[in-house]
Amino acid sequence: MKFPLKKRKHQYYLLVSVSLIILFFIGYELITNKITSEAERLVEEATTQNVREKKGILQFDFNEFDKFISGAEKIIDNSTVLKREQLKNRLVFNSELAFSEEIIDASFIYFFKENEAVYTSFLGEKKLEKEILHGIRKLKKENQVFEVVSTQKDTTYYQKIIVRKQSDNTTIVYGYSINLLKYWNYFSQKYSVYGGYVIVTDKTGVCMLHPDTNYIGKYEKTFFNTISPQNIIKKTKSNELKNNGPIKVTVKSEYLNLEVVRYYDVLQVGNSELILITSFPLNISIRESVNDIKQYLLWMSLLALLTFMLILAFSRGQLRSQYLKTLQYEQERKRLAISNEQYQQKNARLQLSQLRKKLNPHFLFNTLNSLHVLIGVDKKMSQQFVLKLSEVYRYLLKEREANLATVKDELHFLEQYFFLQKIRFSNSINLSVVDNSGGKALSKKIPFLALETLVENAIKHNEITKKNPLFIKVLIEEDQIIVSNNYNPRKNKKEASYSVGLGYLSNFYAFYNVKSFKTEVFNEDFKCYMPLLSK
Repeated sequence: MKFPLKKRKHQYYLLVSVSLIILFFIGYELITNKITSEAERLVEEATTQNVREKKGILQFDFNEFDKFISGAEKIIDNSTVLKREQLKNRLVFNSELAFSEEIIDASFIYFFKENEAVYTSFLGEKKLEKEILHGIRKLKKENQVFEVVSTQKDTTYYQKIIVRKQSDNTTIVYGYSINLLKYWNYFSQKYSVYGGYVIVTDKTGVCMLHPDTNYIGKYEKTFFNTISPQNIIKKTKSNELKNNGPIKVTVKSEYLNLEVVRYYDVLQVGNSELILITSFPLNISIRESVNDIKQYLLWMSLLALLTFMLILAFSRGQLRSQYLKTLQYEQERKRLAISNEQYQQKNARLQLSQLRKKLNPHFLFNTLNSLHVLIGVDKKMSQQFVLKLSEVYRYLLKEREANLATVKDELHFLEQYFFLQKIRFSNSINLSVVDNSGGKALSKKIPFLALETLVENAIKHNEITKKNPLFIKVLIEEDQIIVSNNYNPRKNKKEASYSVGLGYLSNFYAFYNVKSFKTEVFNEDFKCYMPLLSK
């Protein structure tokens, strides 16, 4: 009797075990399908977030370049109140700013009269000028902005050109050439993301950016097998993409020779559009991720069975919510940190460049005039004047690491610079330097040209006469330098002030996250507080 009882008991346990196994696989299949669909959705959300992030980066960069064109448009549109020489000078200044960008290989200005160039300003390699000028002559001389993707000397350029016809039948042409290969190298190295790649075309479909640089500058019809560039732009203008997100299709990639999910979107650059195509391989971006999740879930389920499923059902909602919030927060934090750092670095470098360009010709003109007068009056003093001038320019031309200089070097430079200004203004300007730090501050650092900038601003923006001389004081403390002068602003200010000097110093300290830099007018004195940096 015991054997049949034991046999029935084992059969019972066997039946229960088989039932549990069957229930497990049924439950596993049901939950796996649910987890898979949820994982696909999460991967797709991360993918679309990736698309939005790349769109934001590209749109920001190309709009930064477009500012030079919009700036030139404003200058030309206001040309009715400007003399011809003023118009040229402002356009040249704008052109120099554009050429200071590393990926802009050429910046140019032409004035045409009856199809003949009567004025030319070209920045860049001379071998490009002939081809650029040839392309310009083929354009219709109408009031509009042209966008041209062209290949010159084995390099592909994205050219932005503005054409404006004046009332005296003079046609003004302003533009610049962006080196697309340089920009792609910069973008792909700094913003590479595993699993996907970016393509950018102009509104006609000509490729501007692609991981295979052989495509750049060419029209590849496989990009637009399912939808034309014109339809993408049309859907954008009708707000269809804004409401529903980017256009999504599944195609075979001409680059990877794999099936990919492709997103089509539009970059709004000024008043024009570029087309953004972002591709993600299905096997890598979605299917592999889903298969990994399936395999992981299977092994964990075999170990935990129903317990794991209950825990998964309870925690899945919280995990998904926390994952998305964390992902969005981290991506936004990184994006803002990168954008802020790039902006501060670029702005500080640009304003220092402007400061140097402004200082060199303006300062040289005044000092040479002073030297011309001095030579006939005091030969010995004029020799000393020339030596001081050479020391000033030697200091200006010396490259500085991170645009920093010691307080000692800046004081020595200020001494040479003020000597030259003293010759020009005589006793109408006075400078005193007081070191309350006992020499401890001399090895610390401040922005390059900081003291000269503040002294120059004081001379430039105040009335200076024998009756009302200018008094400048440099007070050195252990943690800061205070530069002050009596505040007597000019009443009839002929020269426009763009606050380049103070803007350079403000952005410099902002880049180092130093918030104690400030300026103020107090008790009829203008004061600037410059913190000292230890690095």
